[in-house]
Amino acid sequence: MKTIACKKDNDVIVQATCLLLVRHFRNLIELNDSGYGFHTRIFSHILHPEHRFVHAGDSEQVTADTPTHPEHVVPCATLIEECKRLISAGHHTDEQIAHLLQKHWKVATITKKEKMTLDFDLGYKSKMPEGWDFENSDTFSRFKLANISLK
Repeated sequence: MKTIACKKDNDVIVQATCLLLVRHFRNLIELNDSGYGFHTRIFSHILHPEHRFVHAGDSEQVTADTPTHPEHVVPCATLIEECKRLISAGHHTDEQIAHLLQKHWKVATITKKEKMTLDFDLGYKSKMPEGWDFENSDTFSRFKLANISLK
């Protein structure tokens, strides 16, 4: 029972944090100055340690002897750009955007080799695959193309 309560508490914390981020992004957009606040590190700093709150799992390739890397399943740059896009379009409430952000804000532990495949072989260091859609697409699309399965 205690683990269920912890999961529920995490969900509430992540939901509230996503709403805070969306409101922050909206404030920056309304200031009409993108030079302030839009930094990808905001995610790892606002929920620290991220692993505790948004961990999606470990790659099946991860072992005790494998060099690993914590990887955002959807790149932070994409999360920010998609939030900014939806805010600017004006068709979604902050709560709706925060819900989408919460859906896609995940961190996974992958191998350094898998990171190289994602970033350089496939070119997905800071973007999602062509045609990926924030509102409807699978959070794990980029991992699937790289054959990264989580356990």
